[in-house]
Amino acid sequence: MLQVCALISDAGGPLPNEDAAGHHGDWAWVIDGATGVSGATIEGLSDAAWFARAVDQTLRRVLPDSGHLPTDAVLRRVVEDCTQAFAQATRDVPRAWHERPSAAFALLRRLGERLEMTTLGDCQIIHRAEDGQARVFGASAIPAFEERTLAAARRALDEAPDLTPAGLWDQVVDQLRANRRCMNAGGGYWVLSTDTDALAHVDRATIPVDGGPVALASDGFLRLIDMFGRATAADFLGLDDQAKAESALRDLRRIEAADDPHHGHLRLKRSDDASFILVRPA
Repeated sequence: MLQVCALISDAGGPLPNEDAAGHHGDWAWVIDGATGVSGATIEGLSDAAWFARAVDQTLRRVLPDSGHLPTDAVLRRVVEDCTQAFAQATRDVPRAWHERPSAAFALLRRLGERLEMTTLGDCQIIHRAEDGQARVFGASAIPAFEERTLAAARRALDEAPDLTPAGLWDQVVDQLRANRRCMNAGGGYWVLSTDTDALAHVDRATIPVDGGPVALASDGFLRLIDMFGRATAADFLGLDDQAKAESALRDLRRIEAADDPHHGHLRLKRSDDASFILVRPA
């Protein structure tokens, strides 16, 4: 079993949360839906919010009967179920491949005296290695594609420094669409979507069960480390109760609010959805 010490999943603004986080028995996860580039909605939600919820709900439904299955088989069933739900929800609105919903995820599973870490996309898992140092697990090609978007944003702001957030989005959306066409393709990047091919590209490792904390986080919460430099991986392992995690989230939101997203730490969203879960093997 995994004991949950803290769990955060917070929308970065007034729109519905495009992240999800959860746990069941020997499993814990965070999911980060990728903001759609088509502007379409599914059942009144953005593609990203719909897909993150669909994956989260499917995990909660299938895990109670999946203890004997390999993780890849569980993930295949999740993708197949979500693909079927997507087809039913959009049967009258065909989507191009790059307009299909997608999400990054991090998944932790206890297997006896080992912990299995699985990631796809830019969600990551933090654990303490045998040398006592905090380590971040999970590699992805997504940052290289995000840098292309930021480069387009810099060019747009150089030409028009007073662009509104909506205006900047209009300037970079073609780059975002170009990036999305590289989803789950050779030479591109791999994320969870409505195809099972990506499951061959997960990042996976196992570590011993030592009773120490393990944290899972979406890139929105990881901003504290990666973007703003206000926390370390070791700090995340210290967020071992709900009050500490909520305090870290408040710090993040204060930093985001004070920092100009166009002329400070460049980003398309001033505040991003943020998910974090810290567990200990019970």
